[in-house]
Amino acid sequence: MYVLHVETEPWDERPVPAALSPEKLASLVESSLRGADALLFTATPREELDEIGRFQQLKDQAWVGMVRAIVAAYNRAPAAQREFSCDEVALAVGAGFGTASRLVVEALAVSALPGLVEAVAAGTLTERHALAVLRELDTVELTLEQRQCVVLIALARFAGQTPGELMKVIRRLILTVDRAAAQARRDKATSQRRVDFYPDADGQGVLHACGPLEAIAAMKAALEASLGSREAGDERSKGEREFDLLVDLLTGTTEAAGWHAHVVIPYRTATGGNVELAEVPGFGPILPSTARDLLDDALDLTAVNVDENGIPFSVSDPVTPEPLAEHAPVSAARPAPAGLTDPIQDALRAMARNPAPAGCSNRGVAGYRVPARVQRFLEARDRTCVFPHCTRPAAATDKDHRNPWPQGATHPDNLQCLCRHHHRAKQAAFTVEKLPSGDYQWTSRGGWTFTRQPKGY
Repeated sequence: MYVLHVETEPWDERPVPAALSPEKLASLVESSLRGADALLFTATPREELDEIGRFQQLKDQAWVGMVRAIVAAYNRAPAAQREFSCDEVALAVGAGFGTASRLVVEALAVSALPGLVEAVAAGTLTERHALAVLRELDTVELTLEQRQCVVLIALARFAGQTPGELMKVIRRLILTVDRAAAQARRDKATSQRRVDFYPDADGQGVLHACGPLEAIAAMKAALEASLGSREAGDERSKGEREFDLLVDLLTGTTEAAGWHAHVVIPYRTATGGNVELAEVPGFGPILPSTARDLLDDALDLTAVNVDENGIPFSVSDPVTPEPLAEHAPVSAARPAPAGLTDPIQDALRAMARNPAPAGCSNRGVAGYRVPARVQRFLEARDRTCVFPHCTRPAAATDKDHRNPWPQGATHPDNLQCLCRHHHRAKQAAFTVEKLPSGDYQWTSRGGWTFTRQPKGY
């Protein structure tokens, strides 16, 4: 761990900053170029990454010191003078009142959450982690006790997640600490669903839709299914093609293709439990009641069988409930059914009676092409792209032979889910090995190793 200590002049002896002269500015630019050239020609890739990590630690220690100093200054000020603490902080950091106010509010809020600042000081978390936790907590109204409970549980579960991944952990815990309040917040937010239109620069406009997560996921799935592959001669980017297709769909000049939106629902939740949350891959957790509403309209069901650690060992073929109820589009305005339909209940009971259906398979095949049944197993096992911290859903990835075929078999032990970007990265700049533990160990060109652990359910 690195401890930052900087010798500074007393505040009242600091010189008043003056504009840089042309000569001083040229000197600074020349010094910067010399430093960049020295690093370019003397550092190895490993040393470069070491430097990046070291300066990140220095930055985090500086943030911890600033948070503690701001809180101390605020607490020591007489109550009648605390409203002016932001003005003092503004002078100290050379910023405006708005920036200083944000720093004071952040410092007071983060210091009230047990273990968060201490985790950054110990090098377990970074400043970005702490502020990400704070942002996620601020999206809902929780008591201080609930906020503290969420943070303590999140810290106990922290295993090297990125700030974005830690935010997802916080999001799930927020739904868990007070399920009734979470349902009430969802109902209120759903009643305020809307679509906004407003102009943007350069003759552009913006369409913004805000509504239930499952409805947004359904729209995304329909758009992606209708997009298809680029035709020969079509030079539009994917973003351009998506926008043009959206216009065609909304204006009625084309119809959506068949689509599937995937939802992961624990068996106990599907059959009436309210403890375990469901999940829309790539979007986040949803409440059990919402999951059962979606389940009642399911086109097909797939059983993922997991071991005691939540790691999949087999996946069934899709089962279509018979007779299949008419599929209705996802709609927040549709009233919730009183209970699951008989076909859905029958299908769930059949899956429970036969935990490893005959269609389950994690076996390989002789050829290069990965069959659909093996793809289902890979997507259930990997959940996302297996590059560390990548969150691309496995259903939207390439199914890569870790050891190239035909030397490497078309078998789950030699197959992995990689998004197109990290598929190219593996071919150009990284090597990857699957360890007996199930971890994926990636090695950079400089010799640094990074581990991606299995993502259980």
